[in-house]
Amino acid sequence: MMTPVLVTERLILKPLKISDACEIYNNWTSDADVAKFMRWNVHQSINDTIDWLKSEEENIYSDNIYNWGFLLKSTNDLIGSGGLIYNKDKSMFELGYNLMKMHWGLGFATEASSAILEFGKYNLKQKEFFCCHAKENIASEKVIKKLGFIYTKDCEYYSWDRLKRFDCKEYCLKV
Repeated sequence: MMTPVLVTERLILKPLKISDACEIYNNWTSDADVAKFMRWNVHQSINDTIDWLKSEEENIYSDNIYNWGFLLKSTNDLIGSGGLIYNKDKSMFELGYNLMKMHWGLGFATEASSAILEFGKYNLKQKEFFCCHAKENIASEKVIKKLGFIYTKDCEYYSWDRLKRFDCKEYCLKV
């Protein structure tokens, strides 16, 4: 299924495109604070962002990956991204998200994630989701709990390149 556009009160969630690279690089992928707890590493150049966006465009019709850019309705600025990625080991989708720093703490992660989970529940017919956060990332813990996820266990996760390891808390949401 093609990743659709989703609309919330303050955001438009849209599939990401290579043409978004400059804005995304300037707004969050080049920010070490945003990348701190993420599986991806801070982008050293716009070419890193372009490479990532090439894979996003290739996955727009994937049944296992649904990612969106978070467009702020009031300004038309891209302020973050997130989505669902199917985890074969757990037989369910994992929720993930990130926002540019100036929009932290304003409820955008919760708002976008709620829309993403609704899409997963109604369009993908999923009954269960999981997510995790680095133990030090208290802000994500608050978002995850607001969304209704229940803590299941402590575990660890790694960056995609396996160079960063995080002690984390894992959560499950049954819908």
